Amino acid sequence: MNGKKKFLAMAVLCAVASVGFVLPASAEETMQHDLDEVIVEADRDALPGGFINSQGSVGFLGKQSIIDAPFALVTINEKAIKTFSSPHNGIIDALSFDPSVRPDRGGTYTDFSIRGIYASGHNIYVNGIPGMLCQENIPFYWVDSASIISGPNLGVSGSTLNEAVGGTVNFQSKVATKQGNSNFKVGYRGGSSMEEAVDIGRRFGKDDRFGIRVTANNIHGETTISGENLKQQNLFINLDQQSKNSKTNLLLGYNHTDHQGGPGSFTFDNKTVTSMPSAPDSSKLYKPDWSYNEYDNWVAALNHEQKLSNHLSAFINAGYHREDWYGYIDGNPKIINNNGDFTISMTNYPLALTKKYIGIGLKGDFKIGSVKNDYVIGVDKNWMNYDLGNNPNWSWNNHTGNIYQNNFWPNPGIAHYDAPHSQDTQLAGWHIIDTMKALDDKLQVTLGLHGHEAKKTPANAETQKSDAISPTFAISYKFSPDVMVYANHTESFGMGAMVATNKNYANAGDVLDPSKTKQNEVGIKIKTGKFLNTFSAFQIRQANNVDVYEGGKKYLRTDGEQENKGFEWGFTGNVANKWDLVGGAMYLNAKDNKGDAVNGAAKWSGTLGAIYHPNQDLSLIGRVTYLGSATINSGTLDVPAYAKFDLGASYKTKINSTPVTIDAMCYNITGKDYWNARSGSSSLSLGAPRTFVLSATFDI
Repeated sequence: MNGKKKFLAMAVLCAVASVGFVLPASAEETMQHDLDEVIVEADRDALPGGFINSQGSVGFLGKQSIIDAPFALVTINEKAIKTFSSPHNGIIDALSFDPSVRPDRGGTYTDFSIRGIYASGHNIYVNGIPGMLCQENIPFYWVDSASIISGPNLGVSGSTLNEAVGGTVNFQSKVATKQGNSNFKVGYRGGSSMEEAVDIGRRFGKDDRFGIRVTANNIHGETTISGENLKQQNLFINLDQQSKNSKTNLLLGYNHTDHQGGPGSFTFDNKTVTSMPSAPDSSKLYKPDWSYNEYDNWVAALNHEQKLSNHLSAFINAGYHREDWYGYIDGNPKIINNNGDFTISMTNYPLALTKKYIGIGLKGDFKIGSVKNDYVIGVDKNWMNYDLGNNPNWSWNNHTGNIYQNNFWPNPGIAHYDAPHSQDTQLAGWHIIDTMKALDDKLQVTLGLHGHEAKKTPANAETQKSDAISPTFAISYKFSPDVMVYANHTESFGMGAMVATNKNYANAGDVLDPSKTKQNEVGIKIKTGKFLNTFSAFQIRQANNVDVYEGGKKYLRTDGEQENKGFEWGFTGNVANKWDLVGGAMYLNAKDNKGDAVNGAAKWSGTLGAIYHPNQDLSLIGRVTYLGSATINSGTLDVPAYAKFDLGASYKTKINSTPVTIDAMCYNITGKDYWNARSGSSSLSLGAPRTFVLSATFDI
């Protein structure tokens, strides 16, 4: 770390520490889109089982009970994020307790799939605002909860530049609580990697109107993968105010990441590889250890809601996100035969992007006879400026290696390059939503319309425009407070994707035609005693982008329609004295326009977590994650199924009079090497090696 970065890290820690001495304690929570009281303490809001909250964010509809929402809704709380987020897959390992969510590749990228459809960190919402995070190494120490709505849902989530076709994930930031908190954490992350973190919150002012929550952490050292080194400094400050007639929340965040080496993905030659090579040692690096990514991220997210009358309020949401990748040299191996030989090329393509968002609207309620109506009317707009381009003055191409041998490639030197401007994008939208409740709120009908116009202007090219209207329809009926059935039809319409410039496409940089995605879903939610079961069946149809070979060249084209259909089962609760279970399973049948299985889409997947509490201070934790077999390269290669086991414990004690929580987890405890299929892709990632983590959190 250079002097500037050391100074920044020390300044952050000093600033954070000072909060604890300046502000008096107190509390409450912030709003997202509504003025209803929000419970902030995970233990109070958690369903039996402890890792899933009873409420979740449903976009413009605000907070809703899991059992009341007419969608497949799961909210992963802070306890689950703290327990199951791994050094390799990050927070996505915790989100996989939603049966529809699966990690797509680990290491550098925070990629995942929802119902078999790819998404990345760029698709994640922050406090209801889209596109506020980067794609790689997303920091999550500041996250209080993550709400997942499976399936396309533009009608309730609003306009977004990064279309969340499979579903939306919304991160809710930590806010100051009534009792306040001062926590210091020190942790071991596997290999020689360490982490130090602070989390301090206070409330102040008359009636504890104002709150501040500051989180900061520092990660450094070599990971469990030899040659991979991750340095990251994160600082997030959450400011909020709440009064009888208004609520405001402002999240400010910064992170610096220097990631050297790092695992990537593997592709397989579709002519010369005829059978899947066995997975190699996952603790080794299969690209040069001098490859690296270094970047800064800046985040600002503002939410404000003002009560205008007893039946009407106005809201504004705004966001700013800046990514500056001033260092980027990376590439992935291509396996060329059954013996595991591969070729690898590296590319220098720094990038920078700036995203802005603003949304305003009104929300209120009225009655027509005995029918209650809750409505939302709003408009929003997104802007993005994008700089990306390969460095023409630097190349490192067609080097060779083998996945079963030690490989070494001398460092050719790193060349600086400022990426040229490549694209401007704007997207302006509107939305109208009305939720009607009748029969003592047992019957609920939601009708919504979302429309937007998109403009995409590649450098030195004409502006491309597209527009569409996407309806939302949902109906639910509660037979009792603990049994609800629902059905919905949702749609999503995005801009056409830009063909990647770093994947050897002959039409790189072209913008594909926009496409619409439609979902039909039915489900039932049943709570019996201290156990909640949710069941859903879904059908998603979307235009699919596929690789097409013409004249010996590879093109990315929008060709036909892909159908993903299946069913999910999610559960959480107490099954016996001192025993909790949480998890779920998904069956997915994903077919392309030719009726063939979609690359990388496993039919069966599931997660089961079991927690045993011998006493109030000790918890023993076990988890198994399963991903079924899949095919890649248009069905010519079979990817084996795998099951991964994690085991850990959490113990609360005191050192002198200071409460301390000691957490230990071992991920992939058997040390299994396995290929991880990626939905919609013929590339594979390696599973993470056995990784032991240990931390102590001091409540000071």
